[in-house]
Amino acid sequence: MSESATGYRVSAAGLLLTYWCNARCEHCYELSGPQRGGWMSVEAARGHWAALKRLGAEAAGLHVGGGEPFGDFERLAAVVRAAREAGLEGVGYVETNGFWATDDGLVRERLAELREAGMRQISISCDVFHQAFVDPAGPQRLWRVAREVLGEAGVRARRWRFLQSPRDLRKATAEEREAAYREAMAAHPERMTGRAAGRLARLLPRWPGEKFREERCGDGLEEAGHVHVDPAGWVFPGTCAGILLGRADERTGLDEVLARPAGEVRRVLAARGPWGLREELGSPLGFKNEPDGYADKCHLCTSVRTFLFRTGKFAAELGPREVYEED
Repeated sequence: MSESATGYRVSAAGLLLTYWCNARCEHCYELSGPQRGGWMSVEAARGHWAALKRLGAEAAGLHVGGGEPFGDFERLAAVVRAAREAGLEGVGYVETNGFWATDDGLVRERLAELREAGMRQISISCDVFHQAFVDPAGPQRLWRVAREVLGEAGVRARRWRFLQSPRDLRKATAEEREAAYREAMAAHPERMTGRAAGRLARLLPRWPGEKFREERCGDGLEEAGHVHVDPAGWVFPGTCAGILLGRADERTGLDEVLARPAGEVRRVLAARGPWGLREELGSPLGFKNEPDGYADKCHLCTSVRTFLFRTGKFAAELGPREVYEED
């Protein structure tokens, strides 16, 4: 783990190539979907990799995701190659929902190219939320062929049991999907942030905001050591899309962004959690609790941050619009 000048420690990082995705999953913290756009340039990615090299990052902790990065395979392959060009030993893994895996030959060809470019592992996002949009045959084919091309250690799945026993929810009724979502969240709780706060939290028990008064966010914000960089260069703590650490571009490297001191939003969240953010920053500007309450502290945080984002008073700390507003 490396540490920037003022202490944001980095052990892992992901480049989010795009907000575009063929799916519009109800648990997505970035609000990705077919209506989204924007792609990271290969040159920008090379700059981010170079900054991570300067910070001492290792390939195993680096990944490429989205949105859905396989929406532009040539760009994806070039971005993976750029990690080695920047002096790194490659990329730990690439994330995908497998929608593109329609033919064994295509899968084998693309995985071989990514392996040669420096990718160590493919990570398949496979759960009931994705199964509302993606033919389960794609992730299953990807898993099978990846084991041939990359070896057993070269493939992993988010929610293995859904890959092993797939459900095709593309034609399910709203009631059938909600039942599947409830069952899945009972076994694997999701953070109620991003789209989940607006679409999934209603399926869970809710409590008054005061319930989360003592819950802090220091671990997630200050100690997780994981950051994401979006297509425009905006940098987030790994689990908290929408909290800006800064913007990395041709003038300001990612390592320089991470060297900056915490802003007011991050400081309050780390010390006092979402309830403190509500009391210190939200209430003076007119924030009101949602009458039905909140499913977890991330739901409360998302509610307060969305309110603060819309005031425009914390533009340097909350954004971009893509993670706060649907198109």
